[in-house]
Amino acid sequence: MSFHAKIIFGKDQVKKFHKNESFTDYEIIINVKEYIFETKAERIAFYKGIGEAMGRLEFEVIREFEEKINKEKEDENKFDYWAFIEKYYPKYYSCDSVLLSDILTRKLAGEKICEKDEEYIKDWDIRKELFELDKGLLCNAFKRYFDTVYPEILNNNAS
Repeated sequence: MSFHAKIIFGKDQVKKFHKNESFTDYEIIINVKEYIFETKAERIAFYKGIGEAMGRLEFEVIREFEEKINKEKEDENKFDYWAFIEKYYPKYYSCDSVLLSDILTRKLAGEKICEKDEEYIKDWDIRKELFELDKGLLCNAFKRYFDTVYPEILNNNAS
């Protein structure tokens, strides 16, 4: 969890804020600051420090929020299309298109590929080719998934 705060510094700028007056670009650069604290204790110590160093009317916390950082939950919500393709694409382990996609992905990521593959794809728009290739693989995998979940027999009986 992290704690975020946006603070205005300066007696005149605090007054402007309370009067809902706009700040100049210069005032924003100089007087408006954003901070991120790793712990609540760090945030409290910071507020205590600026409170002791400055008068209460010389700064104003204008926005504050907690951000729950849960990387596992974030990763959980991402769609891993390669896991889906691996599970549902017919003959995944012996498919040349899957191999080519791997080669193009490594090339696009800046990884080293063999000279023979380098020569084969030398004049290609790597990103465009990879997109089209992966789109086709995913589409075929989805078709197989859909046929598994909703067989055509059920579809014909519904008519």
